[in-house]
Amino acid sequence: MRHKAVIKPARFLPAFGMMTAIFFVSSQPGDQLALPTFLNFDKAWHMLEYGILAATCLFAFHPVPDHAKTKTALEIILFATLYGISDEFHQSFVPLRMACVEDVVADFLGAAIIVGLWWWRQRR
Repeated sequence: MRHKAVIKPARFLPAFGMMTAIFFVSSQPGDQLALPTFLNFDKAWHMLEYGILAATCLFAFHPVPDHAKTKTALEIILFATLYGISDEFHQSFVPLRMACVEDVVADFLGAAIIVGLWWWRQRR
């Protein structure tokens, strides 16, 4: 017997908060950002941001029924990646900023690592 998931709107607030934070940071002109540039820190920052976004999405959909875990995992990774693409597009209009495919790859990896760890833990 399959259980129907109960959506609790308040559980989406952390995800909306994270999306807002990402949008705010990417709205800052390039000369106003004070992020370290050594060791490709920018890509680590992207992975962290989108890993947190994925974690907040997992929180929003908790508990995930057993039959839907793989589908939910893939959908959250897809959502985070699409949000990353839209964020890069948005960033391309911000002074001294540009869109970067490598940033989207880092966004994908951050989300995939967190969701992959969650999925692996659920299977154990």
